[in-house]
Amino acid sequence: MGFLKKIFGGGNSIDGLRKAVAQQRYVDARYLAEQLSGQVLEPDEAAEVEELRMAAGDGLARLNLDEALGLQSSGDFSRAMEHLQLAQEQVCSSGLREDIEQAISAKPLEPEIDAAEPDRATSCAACATPSTRVIADEDAWFGDAESQLELVLASYPAALAPRYGSKGEAFKDAFLLSHAGQDDQALPLWLQVDVADQDDLYWFELGALYARKGELTQARSMLESALEQNPELLLAIEALVPVLVATGDYSLAEDRLQKFLQHGIDSSFCYAQLTHLYVQQQQLPVAADYARKALDAGNADTRFMLLAASVLEQVGALADAEKVLKMLPTSGCRGGVSLPLAEFWLRHNRELSHILDTFNAACREEPDNPRWQFRVAQTYLARNWVKDGLKLLRKVVDDPRLEADLTVEAKKLLEKYHG
Repeated sequence: MGFLKKIFGGGNSIDGLRKAVAQQRYVDARYLAEQLSGQVLEPDEAAEVEELRMAAGDGLARLNLDEALGLQSSGDFSRAMEHLQLAQEQVCSSGLREDIEQAISAKPLEPEIDAAEPDRATSCAACATPSTRVIADEDAWFGDAESQLELVLASYPAALAPRYGSKGEAFKDAFLLSHAGQDDQALPLWLQVDVADQDDLYWFELGALYARKGELTQARSMLESALEQNPELLLAIEALVPVLVATGDYSLAEDRLQKFLQHGIDSSFCYAQLTHLYVQQQQLPVAADYARKALDAGNADTRFMLLAASVLEQVGALADAEKVLKMLPTSGCRGGVSLPLAEFWLRHNRELSHILDTFNAACREEPDNPRWQFRVAQTYLARNWVKDGLKLLRKVVDDPRLEADLTVEAKKLLEKYHG
């Protein structure tokens, strides 16, 4: 049930991080990025988290720089220096760093000490000090229930936050324990929640908990209860469909999704789930049609885009698959090419000089991941640099860190060249 845990996990999601950056909630975004960076992520996910972390840092730095420039123009150099120092700590991009350093070089900058001056630390949302809503360390975060609630809800639809905030203490305590990964401790608390708080959100949270535990019958019943009370609760819809798929109830899952579509409920999600549904049933042409509809509806989730590209490639729609892969985010010194796109080009013997740079950059960025050394070896061989390719291939084929499917692929390639 590992995939269910991934779906029904806590509030620290990449989607929540994306939303936080898009909504310019840079403080929340930096915290979420730090939490996600401590989790096991796919290479493309880790790259996206790093890019969003940098965007959040630059966002905060820009806010502090703008505040500092305003203070400098009004002659308040003491407060300007405080903001510039914070901007220096937060900035990630070199261009913005130069702007900050230029502002620091302006005179005068020495703070004028005024013992009667009130503490201004809480006056600016851009300041990442312990006096603001940013919590300086993990212990402090866990010691403040309201801050915990706010951070968890950062990945929830904004319209639901007030409803969660108005819940009783028992609901909130159970909610926070669940999102801290302590479902066993949370469950007794959930069962003690006041009847007045046992609404659609309650049944959704309890159903998601049972889904994480792999108790799918219970999960399904409770998620159905949530939807009976609120047929348009997208959280419950998103939770129920994977449970139905996991129990093999494909026809019911499709029926649910089609009804949601008829009611105009999040077509990008519904079409993406229908794609998953038909992939599970190995009906790839139908899955490809739904993948196109999900993309047309604006689904830009990286994990789904990778699935869509794979399905499109498998049904022979290579131009469509390439178009999707070109939309994926990139990071590092890879010349604007994502690794999934580079691997696609390698499979089709295209852009070999370009992808060699990409794979070499990946080797430098992830020296402990033999996948990219293997891809370099394959590219050498594709360019007919047989001696160098075989040398590297022999080195990597017995590396225990190489994924099992790639090990099989590497051995077959060696056999091909040794006849």
